[in-house]
Amino acid sequence: MSNLPPKDLFFKIVDPTTIQAIKIEVPFWKKFFGSDLFKRFMIIIGIAVLWELIADYIQTNIPNGELLFPKFTLVLSAWLRLLNFMESWDFYLKFYLTLEVLVLCSLLGIVLAFLFSLVSLSSSWGRNFLMLIAVPLSSLPSVALISVAALGFKSNYNATVFVVTNSVFWTVLTATYAGFSHVPKTFKMVGQNYGLGVPKLVTYVLLPAALPSILTGIRLGVSRAFQSFVAVEMVQGVVKGKGALGFFIAESKNNFEPPMVYSGLFTILVIAWLIDNKFFGWLEEKTIVRWGMKNE
Repeated sequence: MSNLPPKDLFFKIVDPTTIQAIKIEVPFWKKFFGSDLFKRFMIIIGIAVLWELIADYIQTNIPNGELLFPKFTLVLSAWLRLLNFMESWDFYLKFYLTLEVLVLCSLLGIVLAFLFSLVSLSSSWGRNFLMLIAVPLSSLPSVALISVAALGFKSNYNATVFVVTNSVFWTVLTATYAGFSHVPKTFKMVGQNYGLGVPKLVTYVLLPAALPSILTGIRLGVSRAFQSFVAVEMVQGVVKGKGALGFFIAESKNNFEPPMVYSGLFTILVIAWLIDNKFFGWLEEKTIVRWGMKNE
C-alpha cells in the first residue's frame, strides 16, 4: 500500500471552456504617467529649463552673451514664426529644397550601393575591390570632396548631389555587403534545394536575412546625407535658387540672428526625427519586428 497522498491533491482537471482571461484594470493616471509619451515630454521640459538657466547665466556673466547663446523662449518664438506659412514662404522653399536633395541623393546612394554589393558577392574581383576601397572611402568626410566636385561639375547643385550621394553610397554599401556576407550558408543551401535561381534567392532568402544590417546602413546613410548637405551649403553657399536650410543657418549667423540659427537647427532635428522614428520605425514594424528579428 503506497503512502503517497491521493492524486487529486496534485492534479485538478479543469474544463477548458470554463477558463476566462483575467482582465486587470490599470488606472488612467498610471498608464499616462508611465507612458513613453509622458516621459519624453518631461525630458523636453527638463532640457528647456536647463537651456533657459544656462542662457541666463551666460547673458549675465559674459558680454554680448545673447549673441552666443539665446534663451529658449526666444528660439521657440522665432521657430514658431518660421512655421507661419504666410510670413515665411521663403523658409518653406528652403525646407522643400532640403527634402528634395535629401530624397534624391538617398535614393541614388541606396540603389547604387545595392547593385555594387550584388556585384561584389558574385565576383572575387568585386569582393576584393570592395574590401580594399569601400572602408577607406566610407571614412573619408564627404565635405572634403567639395573642391573636387566643384572642379568636375559646372553647377553647385550637381556638385552637391555628387558629394551627398557619395556620403550615402559608401555607408550603405558597407552595411549591405556585411549583411549579405553574414547570411548563414544553410539559408542559401535551402533556397538552392528548392530550385531558386539567383534573382529569387536574393529576393526571398538573402534580402530578408540581411535586412537588419541593410536598414541600419540606410539609417546611417540618410543621417550622413543630411550632415553632408548642411555642411556643403554652409561652406559653398547657395546650391539652387535661394539655398536650403544650411544656407539659411549660415545667413542667419552672418546677420547676427542667433534665434534664427537655432531655429534652423530645430527644423533639421525635427526632420531627422520624423524620418528616423516615423518612416524607418514604421518600416521596422512591418518587416524586422514582424518577422521576430528584433528584440523589443
